[in-house]
Amino acid sequence: MSSSERDPELERWFDATEEHLIDETFTTGVMARIAARRRRVLTTRFGILALVVMLELLLDAPLGASVGMLSNVLATNLYPVENEWLEFVVSPVNSVAGVLGLILLALHLFYRRYAR
Repeated sequence: MSSSERDPELERWFDATEEHLIDETFTTGVMARIAARRRRVLTTRFGILALVVMLELLLDAPLGASVGMLSNVLATNLYPVENEWLEFVVSPVNSVAGVLGLILLALHLFYRRYAR
């Protein structure tokens, strides 16, 4: 059998498995729906971004005041210390923030040791 001759059985197999390609209009419709979905998603994202920016602008002053008050409360000394070096030594635990930090650290260590 030479290289220019074809096997009829093999040709029949190829003809039986030949697929018909999807219609061009279907493909165009699918691509149009994908583009429309992308536009909707992009529009929704920009809308959410605009709402977040407006909310931030509206709540900027109240949140700033709240954070300022919270930082003042957390920095409050629990016990007045007269000696300068002693105040420096105990300052990490002589505040509300220090005590909260120690409590959170203890809870974390308790969880790692006993809760597993």
